[in-house]
Amino acid sequence: MKHQHANKNSPDNSAVLLSAGVGAALWWPAQIPTENLFIWLLIAVIGGILMIFVLITFILLPLARRSRKKPRSAARPPVTTETAPTGPEPEQPADPNATVQVQPDDTVIEEASPTEPVITVARPQTLPISGARPEGIGWQIAGVSDVGLRRELNEDSLLMLETESDELGPHGLYVVADGLGGHEAGEIASKLTVDTLKSQFDEQPPAAADVPFEKWFHAAVNRANTAVLEYQGGHKEADKMGSTLVMALLAGENAHICNVGDSRAYHLTAQEIRQISVDHSLVERLVQIGQITREEARVHKQRNVVYSIIGDKRRLEIGTYHIYLAPGDRLLLCSDGLSGMVPDEALLQISQSEPDPADACRQMVQAAKLAGGHDNITAIVIQMNGR
Repeated sequence: MKHQHANKNSPDNSAVLLSAGVGAALWWPAQIPTENLFIWLLIAVIGGILMIFVLITFILLPLARRSRKKPRSAARPPVTTETAPTGPEPEQPADPNATVQVQPDDTVIEEASPTEPVITVARPQTLPISGARPEGIGWQIAGVSDVGLRRELNEDSLLMLETESDELGPHGLYVVADGLGGHEAGEIASKLTVDTLKSQFDEQPPAAADVPFEKWFHAAVNRANTAVLEYQGGHKEADKMGSTLVMALLAGENAHICNVGDSRAYHLTAQEIRQISVDHSLVERLVQIGQITREEARVHKQRNVVYSIIGDKRRLEIGTYHIYLAPGDRLLLCSDGLSGMVPDEALLQISQSEPDPADACRQMVQAAKLAGGHDNITAIVIQMNGR
């Protein structure tokens, strides 16, 4: 049997219901004795309430909706995108001491299904050192910085400088800075930080008398902090900008390390990985006092809260460390876009499986993106010769 679909919004049906209700209200009192007048009045009140409900629900509201309904706008034409033709990139000759030159920002638009958003991804780039490498330098280097999958701007910066002197012989400065503040302020803060450190390295290079370079580190970090604070003073929109920092000075087998914030330094051998730097973060303090474990810190809701950054008007907290690097050992400097997404054990596995530092950098970045790529991702891998 075919069923009929009732239209609740039909005013004809509503009028019938209303008329029936009014008729019942008029007919019913005549049938009730006078002694039951109170009952009749109660029924009349209830009937009146029901009639008001029917009137509002089935007549007034549908009419009001029709009067407010706007005409549909014209359908937008479909958006078309043009993709540049792709082809194989020219291969570069292999050189164990060379690094890939920086190319202009090359953005790739990944094809997405109609139900998925288009994700803009900047290609990982291996950055060059400044100038030719000194003769007899005892390590290989590679650095990669990637915007990740969720950010529009890459607010990380990195720096790799190498030179030689009578006091230290061949030595290098390697820096990762992770900007914060948003609206391009983080990008400016991290760039100011690495530019200031470069100036410090060029104008007042470290000397052997500074071992373990604490004096030089403190002077360089305070100079960078002053530069960021001065920029804040002239730009009100950037008053909350800042940058974390991890850097290493290498001379021979000695690695002198400094950090501010939660950018990290790791020592990797063929068998193990060890975090050298100590984060200036709330969760690190909780770990240090035994309130939470390392595993709990990775997923803690306040894991991104840092209490010392470049650009802080209060007193900076600076960490300094020193380690020896044996032949084949690696030093990893990275932003929390890598360390916050990829567990230490996975970083070690990548290092063990990739003998080339540049390949290790790229695979680490890829692992962070596979884990979500929530932040910018930057890594520098320094590998001592002899591996």
